[in-house]
Amino acid sequence: MPTFSYTVLTATGGELKGKQQAPNINAAMEALREQRLRVLEIKPARMQGGFGGQENFSDWLASQRSVSPAELIFFFRQMAFMLRAGLAVSESLTLTNEQIGSARLRLATKLMLKDIESGHSFSTAMQKHPDVFPDISINLVIAGENIGDLDTIMERLALHLEKKAALRAQMTNAMIYPVIVIIAAIGVAAFMMIKIIPKFADFLLGQGKTLPPSTQTLIDMSNYTQQHGLWILGVAAVFIVLLLLVYQIKQGRLLIDYLSLRIPVIGPMITTASMGQVTWALSTLLGSGVSVYQSLKLTGDLLPNRVFSNKMHDAAERVLTGKDLATSLQHPRIPLLVTRMITVGERTGSLDKVLKEMGSYYANLLDIAIKRMTALIEPAMILLIGVMVGFVYYAFFQALFSLVGG
Repeated sequence: MPTFSYTVLTATGGELKGKQQAPNINAAMEALREQRLRVLEIKPARMQGGFGGQENFSDWLASQRSVSPAELIFFFRQMAFMLRAGLAVSESLTLTNEQIGSARLRLATKLMLKDIESGHSFSTAMQKHPDVFPDISINLVIAGENIGDLDTIMERLALHLEKKAALRAQMTNAMIYPVIVIIAAIGVAAFMMIKIIPKFADFLLGQGKTLPPSTQTLIDMSNYTQQHGLWILGVAAVFIVLLLLVYQIKQGRLLIDYLSLRIPVIGPMITTASMGQVTWALSTLLGSGVSVYQSLKLTGDLLPNRVFSNKMHDAAERVLTGKDLATSLQHPRIPLLVTRMITVGERTGSLDKVLKEMGSYYANLLDIAIKRMTALIEPAMILLIGVMVGFVYYAFFQALFSLVGG
């Protein structure tokens, strides 16, 4: 039988804490009231022992793991399907638990099932696992419980997570190729400076001739790299560490995020991805009955760029003062198209549909931007490496011609 921890007021006004066994939380509260105790707080008792509050070592180990977006998407889709089929929440959780691959999510659903059997709502059970379920999912489930349409909410949650994962994957894939090419270019340059050019220099200097300026410049660069290579690496490492430390500070992160929006090509891509997230998240939340204020707050928490995140939170406060959504969202970094389309949606009463269309539009726009950037970066990197190698050949042949001519 489940055990519940409680805090109550006695008839004399004193505060008393203890534990009560009962089939569910309502039965536990009733048992306490029969003792003429006023219940201040009651909740399922945490398991005590050597496993961090878990029943056994296996559950503790599962609690240390994370849950992937793909697992969450599967969970919400399964729940949507079963609820739509007419199963109760507890039955749906039981069946879904048997099909989940993630140990952490399986543990969460097992604990949620216990809470629901104890009389808690589905959303309350989810709130006990903030490391598994993001705030947006909990708020949408609350909205679904209020309107009695939980299966539709589950489907929307799965779709929202899919869109979010797709946008993140697009941005990640866009960054992978340039990073690999840049690392390759640095590797080629370092190899030539450390291995190729020194041998080339030994041969030329051994001839006792005056070298052409281009050849001498190349040799000087190679010597400098060999003599100060560790210092260069050290300075680069310190710079990266300082950048990461500054990023952990609130104002530092805001500054870096702001500067990143001003980088050619990269800045517009970040803006496009952020607008895709904003419009899709707002569409999902507003279409599910979540208030505009709460929708803006939750959307702000989703955005990795602090400039846009802070703007969402600021817009939420402005909405509370009576301003419309379009006016509240006005910002130099937010495209006019977004605010204008939101104005149309507010006037026509179809805001969630307009935002959904905008989300699809920006997803397509991001895809085009990524392809365009890839098309630009490839020849640019080839040109860069070509110039590096070409300069080495030019300096080499100029030195040979100088020796032959001498």
